Order: sequence, then structure tokens, then C-alpha cells
Amino acid sequence: MALSEKLKLEVGHTQLKRLETLTDCVYALALILIVQWLPLPSESSMVGGKILLVDLFAEYAGNLVSIGIALAFVIVYWLRSNARTALLERTDTVHTALSIASVFFLLFLLYIVRIGAEVAGVSSRAGESIAVALIGLPLALGWWHAERKGLIREGVSDQEKRDEFIETLTEPVTALITLPFAYLDELYWNLAWLAYIPVSAFLKRRKARSSGGG
Repeated sequence: MALSEKLKLEVGHTQLKRLETLTDCVYALALILIVQWLPLPSESSMVGGKILLVDLFAEYAGNLVSIGIALAFVIVYWLRSNARTALLERTDTVHTALSIASVFFLLFLLYIVRIGAEVAGVSSRAGESIAVALIGLPLALGWWHAERKGLIREGVSDQEKRDEFIETLTEPVTALITLPFAYLDELYWNLAWLAYIPVSAFLKRRKARSSGGG
């Protein structure tokens, strides 16, 4: 029985390493996709001869803004992914599936950012809110599952576990709050993201009460 449990731990640890590799590959793919968004000279711009790089970028300034936003998303989510994975000792099928779903929706978010300049503003804003929510919800559920199944490293305090869960859950909750504002106006939608602060404070109080009561 002890050997079976030991083998189970080793398999879970190996699976975590493979999940880390898969996640890193997805982020690398995301960077490649972003590079492919860089503008290329069109036939019309080449009529008078070779075009200057600065003129090319000026012509496609909207693309550069999208690239900057997408790059920021990739950096932020990759850093968070590394920090979260460092707290885990192993993974299992459920946690792995939820993690893969999250990185898939990251690619979906990049897709929304990419077509943002070509679709109606309301569609772009709503799409970003939905994508951010879909990225975060599987992560929050995955962390909750990891706590229940003992997948977290020994030595991680209860406070650290609570903080990680709250940070993971706050973003998708905030994204869902911003969704109705996406249909009003871009300014209101941008301001709605400030709800992150009160949402985080509320979840911290709620989690502290729950832990104290337990």
C-alpha cells in the first residue's frame, strides 16, 4: 500500500513537469503568433519603391497597439503561471485538464485582441471580458481542487493558499462584472476593471471569515 502511494506521488510529480513543459510551449507559440502580427509591406505601399520601416509601422499603428497588448497579456500570465506552479508538488488528471483549458482560452484572448481593430468595439470588449473570465475560472477551480487533493507543496502556509486562491479568483469575477459595461461605452468598460480592488477586498474578508469559522 505504501509503495502504491509512493508511485502515485511520483506519477503526479512527473505529470506536473510535463504540464509545465506543455504550458511553456503554448506560451512560446503565443509569442510566435504575436510576431506574425507584425505588418508586412503591401503591394500598394511598394508602388513608389521600397518603404521605410518607420512608415510601415506608422501605417499599421493599430497592429502595433494590439501586439503590445497581447505581449503584456502573455508576460503577465506566464509569470503568474510560474509562480502558481512553483507552489505545487504534483498534479492529477482534473487539475491538468483545467490548466490546459486555461491556456487554451489565453490563445482565444490573443485571437480577440488580434481581430479587435476589425470588429465592432462592443464585440471586442465583450470578447476580452469573456476570455479573461474563461482563463481565470479554470485556474481558480484548479487551485481549489489542488487544495482538496493535497497537490500543494508541504510548507505552503494556509495564508499563502488563501492568497493564491483569492488572486486567481478575483480576475475572472472582475471580468464578469465588466461584461455588461462592454455594451455601454469603452470608458465605462475600462473603469469597470477597477472593480478588481473591491472584489479582492471582499473575497479576502469572505475567505478570512470562512477560515476563522472553520
